[in-house]
Amino acid sequence: MKYTYIANWKTNLGYHESINYYLHNQDQLQTLSTIANIILCPSFIALAPITEILKNSNISIGAQNCSEYASGSYTGEISAQSLAEIGVKNCFVGHSERRILFGETTDTIIKKINLLLSNNIQPIICIGETQEQYEAKATLTALAEQLKPILENIHKKNISLLIAYEPIWSIGMGIIPKNSYLEEIFVWIKKIIESHTPKYTAQLFYGGSVSEKNINQLKTISNIDGFLVGNASTDFEQFSAIINNYP
Repeated sequence: MKYTYIANWKTNLGYHESINYYLHNQDQLQTLSTIANIILCPSFIALAPITEILKNSNISIGAQNCSEYASGSYTGEISAQSLAEIGVKNCFVGHSERRILFGETTDTIIKKINLLLSNNIQPIICIGETQEQYEAKATLTALAEQLKPILENIHKKNISLLIAYEPIWSIGMGIIPKNSYLEEIFVWIKKIIESHTPKYTAQLFYGGSVSEKNINQLKTISNIDGFLVGNASTDFEQFSAIINNYP
C-alpha cells in the first residue's frame, strides 16, 4: 500500500528554512515520492516559491489555512482563489489549533471547504476530541458534532474527501491511543461517511505525535490511508525515517 504523508510545518520553519529544506534534500525527497505520496505544507509566504520549485515533481504542496471569504475587504486573509493560482493542491481546514487558538467554528470551516472545492483544492478536514471528552468517553459524540454538519453542507458532489483524525490530547505529547481505540474510531468515521455521503470516496488519515518509533504500529490499523506529521516532519531525517518505516 502506498501511504500518503502530509507534513505540517506550522510556523516552525522560516522562509529560507522552508526553501532550503527541499533544496538540501531534493534527491532523497524524490526517491521517497516513489514509495509514498508526499504533501508538504509550509507557511503562506513560502508556498509560491516551493510550488514553483516542485512543479515538475511528484510532491504536492498544501496550505495550512485559507480565508472563509472568496474576496473583499478582509485585511490579512488569503483566498482560496489565490492559493489555486499558485498551484496549491490541498489545504487544512478545522485543525484543532485553528479551532482552539483562533476561535474557528464549524460554520467557518464549512465556508472554507466549499470555497476550496470551488477552486479545485482538496480540503484536509481535521477532527479530534479533547482530553476531557476522551476521559468522559464522549469521543464519538464530539467527532459527530464536528463531522456531520460538514458532510451535510458540502456543495460539490461526487468528490474525494480527506478526513484526518487527530486526538487533541495526543498532539505534540509523544503518546498515541491504543490500537483498539483507533480501530474503533476509523471504522466509525468510515461508516459515517458512507451513510451521509454514499457517493463520496474518502481517504482517512491519523495525526498526533506520529514518529519513526510508532509508525509501524500505526500501519497495522485498518482503514488508515496516510498520516499527518507535525514537528517530526521539519527534521528531514525523522521524516524520512517515518516514510521508510525504520525506528
